[in-house]
Parts: sequence; structure tokens; C-alpha cells
Amino acid sequence: MQLSPEQQAIYDGAEGPEMALAIKTLVRYGESFKAERLVPIKSAHLTGSFAISTFSGYYELLGRLADAGVKVKVPTTINPRPGYDFSTQNRLIAFRKQKHHEAQLAKLGVTPNYSCVCYHKSNVPSFGDILGWAESSAVVYANSVIGARTNRNSIMVDVCMAVTGLTPEFGLLFPENRKGTVLIKLDIEEMDDDALGFVVGQRVVDGIPVFEHFPFNETSLKNLGATMAAAGGVGMFHVLGVTPEAPSAEAVFDKEPEVWRITQRDLDAVRYERAKQDETGMVVFGCPQMTLDEIKEVAPYFVGKKVSKRTLFHIVPHDYDELMKLPLAEQLIDAGIELHQHCPLAAMTVRLNPKNRHVLTNSGKLHYYLAGAEYGNLDDMLRVAGVKQ
Repeated sequence: MQLSPEQQAIYDGAEGPEMALAIKTLVRYGESFKAERLVPIKSAHLTGSFAISTFSGYYELLGRLADAGVKVKVPTTINPRPGYDFSTQNRLIAFRKQKHHEAQLAKLGVTPNYSCVCYHKSNVPSFGDILGWAESSAVVYANSVIGARTNRNSIMVDVCMAVTGLTPEFGLLFPENRKGTVLIKLDIEEMDDDALGFVVGQRVVDGIPVFEHFPFNETSLKNLGATMAAAGGVGMFHVLGVTPEAPSAEAVFDKEPEVWRITQRDLDAVRYERAKQDETGMVVFGCPQMTLDEIKEVAPYFVGKKVSKRTLFHIVPHDYDELMKLPLAEQLIDAGIELHQHCPLAAMTVRLNPKNRHVLTNSGKLHYYLAGAEYGNLDDMLRVAGVKQ
């Protein structure tokens, strides 16, 4: 890898051993993907928001950087809090060092947005921006819906990008690697974004699917991409005539593509059996976290009613604050909705109450990652929550 004189100076220790370690990590990372140089980034997003013992190397690095007075060189946001106050076991066992961890992030100058939906208000890139993001659901949105450029980076590497303001140039940073690999045709009667993402993600794995034109809105694109990134390893997708790099099939394919047809039966097959849905202990919305617009879409089903089963909304913190200024917040609370700002996956990883072992969710991402998270579409969720027949 060829470094600029300024980068070489950091590598040689001009900004201290901690910064030298950070840039050396990026060099080794880049060389493993045959990157020839490091390039500047406009922003970073970190995944390591949870204080759990298995990430000990990450915490050691953060501590060394913070103690040395290092600050992030680009605007840097962070994933959701893990639900420290959600349960006794989280406070006393799983995340007992959470407050110290957040203090270290603050020392580094990380923006305390605490959301995986960082591109919503907190860290908004522009078309063509090069980013150093981790968090798969944010990466796929940035690449696909915004047209920014970032690879699917990992914990540890992410903070090295943030403090150096650099990333290795490879993969999805190059236009030729952003072309579609398969065309997805839809033969469905009722769209279910998360189920579609789950089916396609598991089939395409780490390719770049291109969907025929469908009028997805921003919420749909958010949840579709997040589920594909979880159920597969999708870092980018296109929707013809919708996403910015896909004005036509000719623009996103270098050759005649393989065509896959997704049917209503494929989508319905992701759903948990109806009889077993009724046995789940909680109804869980928001992975990725819900925006205020999403809440306003779902809220009319709950306002003026009472849920018969524990029902949780996990919300982008900024939008949570906005919601709490509205009469709608009290109406949802009166309906029995629990309003949270943390990550449901982290908060519910340890569930000691047998009643909570199985939850129903319309998040394909949570369904993929969390043991006992069974999938249902919105109608299933409302029926099990007790607000719709």
C-alpha cells in the first residue's frame, strides 16, 4: 500500500503510538483486500455501543485513544444503547460497565446519537461521499438509497477510521463493484418489505440485487435493506427508477442478468405459524429503530385501544424526544405501548422470564439475529397485540 507523506508520518508515530496503531490496523485491513491506498472519509459510524466483556480488545483500544487525548477527525455517530435499564440482568451482568464505556466515547468526541438509523438527521451523507461506516443496516442504506460509498466495515476497524479520517480503497468504493448481480421480479399481491428482504438476503448472500420498479418509500427501503444485510451479507441493492444509481437496467448491469421471481408464497413462508404466534410473549417493533414517521403510520391502530400483550416500540432517540412533545405519546402509553430508545437485540439477548423467550416481530433483522424472535407481518403483529381481529 502506498501512503501519502502525511499518512506515513502517522504510521511512523508522529501523532503518537495510539494513532500509529490505528493507521497500521487500516493498512493491514486494506492489504487483505488488495487496497492500494487510504482515502479520506466524510464521516464514520461505530457499532461498538455495548459494554460487554467479549469486546475487551475494542475497549482497550478506546481507552488508550481516550487517555491519549485522541479525538475523532470526522463527524462520528454510534449505534443504539443496549438497554442497560431494560432489565435487572442487563444492569448487573450484561452491561454493568456501560456508563464507563459511554464516557470513553464522549472523550473521543463521538456524537451521542445512539441509533443504528444514523443517516436519519444525525449523520446525513450526500451522493458520492466516501464513508467509514460499520453497522450493516446503515451501510446498505447509505450505499443504496443515498448513493454514498462505504464498505461493510467491522467493530475495531470503525474507530480506527474515525480517528484517522481514512479508509482503505476497495470494494464498494469503486463504481465497477456497485453493479447489480441479479434482477428480482416481484409476483406478489401484498408487499411485506422485511419478508422480501429476508428471502432475497438468504438467496443472494453477498451479491447486489436489483429490484424491478416498485414504489418503496424511505421506511420500506430502510427495512428492506436492513433485513437483506442481516439475512445475507448484502451491502448494496438497487430499485429500478427509485434508487439514485438505477435509472434503468442498463445503468446497473454490465451483462444480461440472471432473473429471480419472488412470489407471495415466498413472502408468506417467512411468517410464523398463526397458532404459534398467539403463544409468543411480546410484540416487538423497531429493529432498526422506528422513526417518528413510522410511528405515525402504525399509531392509529393503537390509539384509543388497549393492547392485550406486552408491546414495545424501539425508537430513534431524536425522534423519541420529538414524539414525547406530542399528544400521541400519551395516547400510545395509554394504549399500553412501551416506548424505548435502546436496541431490542441487545436488550433481550438475556431473557430469564420464560414468558419472554418467544417474541413476535415484524423486523426481519431481529428475526434473524435474536433467538426466539418469530416473524409476523403487520397484520399478525396487530392481531397478537390485541388491537385488530
